[in-house]
Amino acid sequence: MRPAGGAPTSAGGPPAAATCRPAVREEVLPALGFVLGSASEPADDVHVNDFLRFARRRGIDASAVWLADAGGSLAWAVLPVLSPGRTMLLLGPVGGPTHPTVFQIAGQLVDAVCERYGAHDVQLAQVLLDPGDAVSRRLYEGRAFARVAELIYLQAAPRRKAPAPALPPGLRWVGYSADTHALFGRAILGTYDRSLDCPSLNGLRGIEDVLAGHKASGEFDPRLWGALCEGERPLGVLLLARAAPGETMELVYLGLAPDARGRGLGDVMMREALAITAADGGGRLSLAVDSNNAPALRLYYRHGMQRVGAKLAMMRRLDPAPGA
Repeated sequence: MRPAGGAPTSAGGPPAAATCRPAVREEVLPALGFVLGSASEPADDVHVNDFLRFARRRGIDASAVWLADAGGSLAWAVLPVLSPGRTMLLLGPVGGPTHPTVFQIAGQLVDAVCERYGAHDVQLAQVLLDPGDAVSRRLYEGRAFARVAELIYLQAAPRRKAPAPALPPGLRWVGYSADTHALFGRAILGTYDRSLDCPSLNGLRGIEDVLAGHKASGEFDPRLWGALCEGERPLGVLLLARAAPGETMELVYLGLAPDARGRGLGDVMMREALAITAADGGGRLSLAVDSNNAPALRLYYRHGMQRVGAKLAMMRRLDPAPGA
């Protein structure tokens, strides 16, 4: 199958209809090249092969790519990446389709993928776009995706022997296990109250789906999860994961209950995260944060985190909203 050069059309007639479907085996590599490239130029073989190696490490089914077939031409393609917690990330070309016909076909493909996976118990579909990519934003807005947040990506290299912080009197860390699973669920839900971190997501998923999604971020290791407790009451959680073993530790989630904020505990948790990263041999600690979460940004910048990028997060609910 060849990439479409311009708008797919019937010879001398109106724009050709496109068939939206999963790629067959011989179409997977060309479709991945389309997904990993830009709207005007597919990715080269080196880029595709690098992605295939990454996909194998992360358990991503790269062969699940979908395409829009317009009379034998590859008009558009997207790769749905499924995650535990009944969510799906759609990967597509950088820069949206500028020709009206291709724009319409790309939208039909997005709808087809969402409908297929929505019928198989996927609750939420999301995309991460370049904040300056107005065409892609318009494409997804036209297919019922709503803005969640602009995510700021931060990184820092901890000191080689960053010490673990001493806890204030009466506080202790509780590790994650089957016995403390419910405690972590309560702790995370407690941190959502009046949170400035992607508040539009609150209530969209049950806590079991939230926990499953957090576990799927990077390499899950229960030793890297901690609940900060005062007696038996959880005040907050610190969830870490190895994103690239020996290279990067990801701060998956850091949150505090409202009555635990303003006590300097965020600083304690950040020092703990940096100390764990250093002890684990990771070269960097990375995270993503809502650009509107000013208190969190101040906390992270205070601990040496530096901005390395940004993405616009958009989401579409695939299951009917309660009462809809």
